[in-house]
Amino acid sequence: MDLAIAPLTPPHVEPVATRGRIAFLAAALRNPLQTIPRAVYEEDVFARLGAKRIWITEPGLIRKVLLEERDKYQKLTQIKLLSPLLGKGILTSEGADWKWQRQASAPMFRPQDLLAFVPTFVRAADDVVARWRAAPAGTVHAVAEDMTRATFDVIAASLLPSPDAAFADDIQGGVRSLQRSGAWDILYVSMGFPPWLPRPGMLRSARAVRGLRSRVRGVVRDRHAAIASGGAQDDLLGRLIAARDPETGRSMDDGQLVDNLLTFYLAGHETTAKALTWTLYLLSRSPQWSARLEEEIARVTGGEAIRAGHVDGLVLTQQVIKESMRLYPPVPIMTRQVVAETSLAGHTLAVGTSVMMSIYAIHRHAKRWARPHEFDPSRFSPENEAKMPRYQYMPFGAGPRICIGMSFAMLEAATILATLVQRARFRFAGGEDPFPVARVTLTPRGGMPLAVTMRP
Repeated sequence: MDLAIAPLTPPHVEPVATRGRIAFLAAALRNPLQTIPRAVYEEDVFARLGAKRIWITEPGLIRKVLLEERDKYQKLTQIKLLSPLLGKGILTSEGADWKWQRQASAPMFRPQDLLAFVPTFVRAADDVVARWRAAPAGTVHAVAEDMTRATFDVIAASLLPSPDAAFADDIQGGVRSLQRSGAWDILYVSMGFPPWLPRPGMLRSARAVRGLRSRVRGVVRDRHAAIASGGAQDDLLGRLIAARDPETGRSMDDGQLVDNLLTFYLAGHETTAKALTWTLYLLSRSPQWSARLEEEIARVTGGEAIRAGHVDGLVLTQQVIKESMRLYPPVPIMTRQVVAETSLAGHTLAVGTSVMMSIYAIHRHAKRWARPHEFDPSRFSPENEAKMPRYQYMPFGAGPRICIGMSFAMLEAATILATLVQRARFRFAGGEDPFPVARVTLTPRGGMPLAVTMRP
């Protein structure tokens, strides 16, 4: 930690002791992070006798599960949770079906091509700034919603079509409906309850899924019509339509196109929005780091709008984002389920055992991080990051299933953050600190109210 900067320990989740099944279920509904045993933050492996669940945090063990012996583990929990919405797209498929969908999508995310999207990122940030500037000085803004809209606008302007002005509102409305029932959905899947078992919000979730899939199916239908009339567009949808499975030669049917479009519409903006939201909060609480960030941006850009040529010079900007995602990983929990009996760290794992990898706990582990709950971007200086074990820091996952849009998301987050800090200052304006709650993504309870003061 830089001694010239006052330490900041932002809000974090403390494990809650639960006795009995009812107390555990109640805690899981409030916030699944509170049910993570304290030992998970301190030990390499934690397993309760007789339980078909094991927690791992040691980088070598995580590498074994996600890479070296990955055929013995599958993403069954995530598949069960997300497949009603995302079907058999790139996020929820396995094996050869996953592999060819990833190969079809990968050309849109080549690092050497991503810098062409920087002007799109800047325009999305400028739109947010324009709305802020139109409000009275010091107005409190719902920054979580602002970041969600900005990152959705990026996806719609760069990778995927947005057919009309109401499309973003329709997608976001459906997502909000799903999030209201998210705690129950996560609980039912994690406990292995059958999907038909009634639960609060079940009908609302089903309506939201039907609405989202219907809206996106219309996008696919419109594109087929455009292609039939001789129109073409080189975006992610166009490439998915043209893709062929190298083993069978088949193309994606409309259902699978909808699966993948929804995956990229939602995963492609929601996680980046959460990363930016938490980052702005941390900067609002740390004026010294904010001042250093402002100095870097001014020095690199000379006061001009961010350009592709500036990005490599925004070193501290990227460190701040990485440290923010360490403290508040957008996807806080990752699981695998054993599909072939195996052993791990001296434990024999039967088929059906859940292997829990809490990114939130791994990123705050007492053995691997000095002052794990403090905000300190210097952890990610080039020299420090070079010494970090690969599976110690995983905001985008790891192994072959690492997020395909990782480079896109980091470039987007750095460009948008630099643009916002260049134009505005932030102060947290809530009655109490935002508390991180695990749904599918890590959400600030009560939103993120920040007072925004525009620079001259």
